[in-house]
Amino acid sequence: MDTKSLEYYHKLVEEKNFSKVAEFFEVSQPTITLAIKRLENEYQTKFFLRDRSHKELILTKDGEQFDKHVVTVLNELEIARKEISRNQEQMIRLGLPPIISQFYFPKITPSLANNKLLRRIEPYEEKGSAILLKMLKDGTLDMSLLSSTTPLTDKNLKAHIIS
Repeated sequence: MDTKSLEYYHKLVEEKNFSKVAEFFEVSQPTITLAIKRLENEYQTKFFLRDRSHKELILTKDGEQFDKHVVTVLNELEIARKEISRNQEQMIRLGLPPIISQFYFPKITPSLANNKLLRRIEPYEEKGSAILLKMLKDGTLDMSLLSSTTPLTDKNLKAHIIS
C-alpha cells in the first residue's frame, strides 16, 4: 500500500510550503505537487488555495476535513505495522501445569518482562505434566515447566531441574 501521497499531504498541511515538504522527504517539488493534484483529482475537490501574490498556501474546509482522516489513517497504519511486526516475532509456546501456572510462573513473570520475553510467550495450561510432556514430544509446545519425581531421560528433550 502506497501511503506516500497521504504523508506528503499531511506534511504540507503542517508546513504550508511545497519546497519544505520536498526537502523533508528528499524528493523533488514536482513530486509533491503531483501527489497533491492526484489526491485532489481523486476526491474532486481543492484541498489548498494558492495565493501566489503572497506566496501563501491556504487549507480549504475540505482540506481540513480530509487531513483529520489522513491523520487517523496514518496512525492506524502505524499501529498495524507495529502489531504485525510483533506477530512476526517468534512466539514461544510454553506449557504450564495448573499449580506451576498459578504459583511459580507469576514469580518469574517480572524477569521475563524485563528481558522482553513475556510478550513472546504463548502459555498453554493443561491438566498435568504427562499431557504437557506428550505435547513437547509431538512439537505442539516449544518448552514446558513440568513436575516430575524422576529425571526426564528422553534424548530428544533437554531438561533442567529448577528447585
